[in-house]
Amino acid sequence: MNPQVEAAAERLLNLLYPRRCPLCGGVVYGTPWNGAVCPDCAREADRLCHQPPRLPATEHEFYAVNTAAGAFYYADGVRHGILLCKEFGKPWFAREFADLIAVLVYGAEPAPVPGRMPVYQNLTGIPLYHAIVPVVPREKRHPADNLPLLLARRLGRILDLPVLCPLVTTRSIRPQKTLDLAQRQKNTNGAYACRPGTDLTGKRILLVDDIITSGSTVSACALALLAAGAVAVDAVCIAAAEDLPREKQKPKPAKRKFKENSHQ
Repeated sequence: MNPQVEAAAERLLNLLYPRRCPLCGGVVYGTPWNGAVCPDCAREADRLCHQPPRLPATEHEFYAVNTAAGAFYYADGVRHGILLCKEFGKPWFAREFADLIAVLVYGAEPAPVPGRMPVYQNLTGIPLYHAIVPVVPREKRHPADNLPLLLARRLGRILDLPVLCPLVTTRSIRPQKTLDLAQRQKNTNGAYACRPGTDLTGKRILLVDDIITSGSTVSACALALLAAGAVAVDAVCIAAAEDLPREKQKPKPAKRKFKENSHQ
């Protein structure tokens, strides 16, 4: 589709279906936090930001991945928003989450008003990557199950990068959330490959997933991309499953003290 036609169609859709906050589902109004979160959720979004965005190796078991980054911690409101998108068929939240990745990880300027895209200014003139590749989902029950692809398409528009889909699964993969670290690595080892004829020779690839937990999935996908000729693979996600730093944890409610009644 012509970019100008696509932009006009998006503005029309925004008039008919206002943008909604991925953390609470409410309509984004006024000047939203970083262009995609409603003012009511600004404090929650700020609390759950993963700063710096680079994911520490001490929290994950990466191999084959050059670097990995995440916009948020996978907790509370962010976790709720991702589950709404994946489990409850609300794929439009992918747009907001991709915008937040662009702003928080890649330094794009937030959208000036709800319904617009963040603006990424490539001052160097050198593309960040040659292409974006989404992690292929284990299974797809509805369109939102392919959340990495929805994220990749939006990021591709913002960062002006092509989106490629060379990855396929080579066998059945169990749900990662039910497994421990050793089982996750075994579950994904050799489970991904590139389609026959894929040639990524000399390309730097941005690999996109929704959540990074142990790092096993993005690492296995990166290994497949490297085998197809890629020279480097960086991974990015909406949220990383890590322990929240103490300063980002919600204060625990104070325990109520009950006095024993004294009897004469």
